[in-house]
Amino acid sequence: MKKVYWSYSIGDNIDDALPVDYMPSPERYRKGYDMAYDHAKCPAFIEYTKNMWLVRQPFDLGITYKSADKYLQSNLDQKAFDDYVHLGDNWLSGTYPEIQMKHVLSLWTKDKDVWVEQIPHPLLSRYGFDLVPGTFPISVWFRPLVVGVKVLDFDTNLWIPKGTPLYYIRLCSKRSNAEFKIEYQEPPADKKREQSRHNLLRRFSTFDSWSVIQGRVEKESKCPFSGLWKR
Repeated sequence: MKKVYWSYSIGDNIDDALPVDYMPSPERYRKGYDMAYDHAKCPAFIEYTKNMWLVRQPFDLGITYKSADKYLQSNLDQKAFDDYVHLGDNWLSGTYPEIQMKHVLSLWTKDKDVWVEQIPHPLLSRYGFDLVPGTFPISVWFRPLVVGVKVLDFDTNLWIPKGTPLYYIRLCSKRSNAEFKIEYQEPPADKKREQSRHNLLRRFSTFDSWSVIQGRVEKESKCPFSGLWKR
């Protein structure tokens, strides 16, 4: 059994968080699942979902994309909007506006070979958003998850009530059939320093972080005793 620690924050500062007892904790995928379905008893379904958790929207959020003005309007005041919504330099370069909602989920572990997948919840598109999925190894790279989405519907108020399913996280290992449990804990000081360094790398050398990650994964996967058998 491998253990992963989690915490929430809002905005760019990992220490800025809403009260823990206000935030909806990640929920096991099969919590409250309708087991009457045939597929709910399928070993393949059970295996795939055994290490999945659901993340929900923490508060009521309304967003309208004004297509003529290329402008986002929200129910949040300007300060809260600036803290919560990130617009990149190229947020209007694609067919749909691309934004990040800084409902931040931090994940870290002391175990090796631990990856996280961020998987769209199928109901989110009904609210006018399409989540951008991704995966990376949290055992070698501390990078909190945000909610990156494409805005699908223009010139209409897109309302996401508190508790709306946003996405799933799925934990897995590449080299073993591991099972996981998650536990709430605020990030320690060394993880905060690590995040600061990773953010600087992404700022000064965009997308080069993946080569660093691959190098760390390769180093992590090597057997510590492999040199004993070399001649």
